[in-house]
Amino acid sequence: MGVLFVIVGGLSIAGGIFGKDFHVADILSLRPYRDKMPTWLGRQIFIVGGLFFILVGIKFLMDAR
Repeated sequence: MGVLFVIVGGLSIAGGIFGKDFHVADILSLRPYRDKMPTWLGRQIFIVGGLFFILVGIKFLMDAR
């Protein structure tokens, strides 16, 4: 489980670094907004989320011992 979290975190960070267009979706109506999110904000969300997944994965791997 921890390895999966580390892999997902790495892919999220890569998506944040190489991504160009980020869009916001409305969860309740399941429809995307027409406007784009600023690129710097989309990258920041992906990178912070990826770091969170990596930290949780490392914690799982440390507790497995």
